[in-house]
Amino acid sequence: MAPSGPMDASVAPGLRDQAAAWWDANPALRHIVVDLGAVSFIDSAGLGVLIGLLKRVAARGGDVRLARPQSAVRLVLEITRVTRVFTIFPTVEEASA
Repeated sequence: MAPSGPMDASVAPGLRDQAAAWWDANPALRHIVVDLGAVSFIDSAGLGVLIGLLKRVAARGGDVRLARPQSAVRLVLEITRVTRVFTIFPTVEEASA
């Protein structure tokens, strides 16, 4: 999954629906890497999308890993302590390993 632009209240509902539909259509998957490299901004609605995805994935016994967050996005992840529930990787390749 590789969202781009802002992950805020204006795009959260569509992104949430898109992620849920994709996840439901791929029942064999257990793990997801979210490439945040093209995300310029994230707010509580964007964080809610990530948390909601994590709940769906965890219910299937998997996990969600975050990769390549830009410095502003990483700062929000750290300030909100979302880093306690997500592992953050510098590259998609490392997150996929």
